[in-house]
Amino acid sequence: MSESIFLPPKRSLDTFEAECSLVAGVLLNSGSLELVDDLLTPGAFTSEALGEIYRIARDRIQSGRACDFITIRGEAETNPKTAEFWKASASKLATAFVGKPVMRGYAQAIADTALLRSLKEEGESLILDVVHSGEKTGAVLVEELQERIERLALTGDTERPMKTSANAIDMLLEATEAAWKAGSALSGIDTGYEGLNGLLSGLKPGGVYVIAARPGVGKSSLMLGIAMRAAQRNGRGLIWSGEMSAEELMSKAIAGKVGMPVDAVMTGHWKFADGERRPLSREDMERIVSAGMAARDIPLMVDDREGATVQQILTRARRMKRQKQGLAFIALDYLQLMEASAAVKRSGNRTAEVTEISRDVARMARELNVPVIALSQLNRQSENREDRRPSLSDIRDSGAIEQDARCVMALYREEMALRLRIGEDGDVSRNNGESDAAYQKRSGEVLDRLRQVTGLAEVIVLKNRGGRTGIVGMQFDGPSTWFRGSDERQNSAAW
Repeated sequence: MSESIFLPPKRSLDTFEAECSLVAGVLLNSGSLELVDDLLTPGAFTSEALGEIYRIARDRIQSGRACDFITIRGEAETNPKTAEFWKASASKLATAFVGKPVMRGYAQAIADTALLRSLKEEGESLILDVVHSGEKTGAVLVEELQERIERLALTGDTERPMKTSANAIDMLLEATEAAWKAGSALSGIDTGYEGLNGLLSGLKPGGVYVIAARPGVGKSSLMLGIAMRAAQRNGRGLIWSGEMSAEELMSKAIAGKVGMPVDAVMTGHWKFADGERRPLSREDMERIVSAGMAARDIPLMVDDREGATVQQILTRARRMKRQKQGLAFIALDYLQLMEASAAVKRSGNRTAEVTEISRDVARMARELNVPVIALSQLNRQSENREDRRPSLSDIRDSGAIEQDARCVMALYREEMALRLRIGEDGDVSRNNGESDAAYQKRSGEVLDRLRQVTGLAEVIVLKNRGGRTGIVGMQFDGPSTWFRGSDERQNSAAW
């Protein structure tokens, strides 16, 4: 007697009704796009027509144009992919919408089913490969299957259209010609610092630019200087600050502008060495207020949530990109303060967390096509060397940061390295067994060198994909914590 075999009912891989409801929802409320656009691409739709209508709507909304059933009608009726569907079903589509509270669930269902369809196609392809494998061994077929699955896991089958070599050449020549006509040697956004521009040729869209340093060297101040100047020259930027509040960041910007200590800007009082505090003069307060009013005109947005994820920042960045002011760049302060996904956090592996964060930041830069300035901590290894200038191996927690970045810069102030050799009494620390003569000689050399390098800094470009490496000299004003280029006057405008 043969045993009956129970087969579960076939799972439907068609999400047409959900697609109708979601597209209608976007057309009736363009603000709902931000709930779903991180999950969906036009290729995820079972209906090519609905996928194309979604693309038309998404492109209009992201470029700041009006988008509803009326405004897309002309394009939908003339597009070969949508014309027949639109004429037959537009009126029915208008009644199929769902509200914002459930739209993300619909989008997740559509995206997940699209992934299942891709898995089904890969499985069918594998069966054909097995039947017609020729000389391929089982091990080779397994390896090919693993590659296919990994590709799906990484991409979720989200589409990034391939470009022909002709497309890529056209885009390159267009950018080169635009820079040539503008009389600029920059192929990216202007950092506001001539030395950096000269070495990097600007911050290129889609690239991650890491600035790494030990705590207290001033990486947040350098990031802020670049952000303020870049926003003035290139347009709106987004800063995520995981360590300082938005008010603290702006106090540093104002301090740099007026040349006062940050503490004085925040408290309205001078602080003296003996601990005494005295109120600022009326003239000083007027300078602070004037600088504050000028800073209001700088197009910068600050997200100062603690422990944000890359996805949270990406959601806000997408929204900014769609708005009329657009988005020129993102700055993150700093990578090790960001949160990884819950699954990776449960592993307890800090290196894995930073690796995931680094990869997600690189994907964000490419998706939005804007440069991302990402700050990173350096480990203590450089402090144990005779030459304390940082190297790529000093980046804390993960080599993935180095791999994912287009450019890695280390901020170095020899002044700080020398001060580590000086005790609280102001004398150079003495080595064990050091003779008086040797100590006096070394002490004099350290103090002489300290006088020479006080107020100086170096941005060491350790990696620059497609460009040169080298050192950019900077000036650093300690009280206001502000960086200026070595070619700038000491009291020149901070921004």
